[in-house]
Amino acid sequence: MEPFRAADGSLCLMMLNISGGMVGSDRLTTEINLGAGAQAVLTTASAAKAYRSEGAIASQHTVITLDENAVLEYLPDHLIPHAGAAIEQTLKIEMAKGSRSIVYDAMAAGRIGRGERWQFRTITSEVAISQSGRPRYMNRARIEPASQPLADLGWMENCNYLATMVMAGDDDHDWTGLAIALHRALQGIRGVQGSASWIAHGGCVARFMSVSADALNRTAMKLWAIARRDLLGLEGFPLRKF
Repeated sequence: MEPFRAADGSLCLMMLNISGGMVGSDRLTTEINLGAGAQAVLTTASAAKAYRSEGAIASQHTVITLDENAVLEYLPDHLIPHAGAAIEQTLKIEMAKGSRSIVYDAMAAGRIGRGERWQFRTITSEVAISQSGRPRYMNRARIEPASQPLADLGWMENCNYLATMVMAGDDDHDWTGLAIALHRALQGIRGVQGSASWIAHGGCVARFMSVSADALNRTAMKLWAIARRDLLGLEGFPLRKF
């Protein structure tokens, strides 16, 4: 959609993919490049949907490159896998020197309102962030509800949504201080369980589970506002959705 600017001048672009949703054998690839010194907030119009597939899986792959001193804020809505859905998704981000990023990734346990909790076939997901060729963050997960006790103690228990927010940049930022601020923000939020920690080099990560989509979205916006203020010196703003 046509980009719009926040009050502080930030450029926000709302992406329409994955349109109406993904079915078996769909292959979606998105490539994004931010030039030197560019700054953009990328979000989506609504949650992504993956529909039932009795055969081949659907896949979506996103590759984002940041040139020197570029700033990426990547805040797509969560994935909703319908009963019987099978999907593979990857997000790869390559950052140049001086660039910074705030990256959000989330999923639902299914169509909660339809009683389809943990009824999808499989989700395979990978998020990889590197800077100047050096790995900063990598997470790989495969969820197969039929073979995993997701409702049991120590797994998702009563929560229906799972989210991760990663902040990455140069080593000289106070990542420990940001991680502590994010951790504190996650404590005491009704219907949310989560924490945050710094990572080995140039970044920190927050992870949380929530009971409802409303709690998921509001918590994500709260963490984004904290990270944005700390990393960019800017305030959060409404993305015209929540």
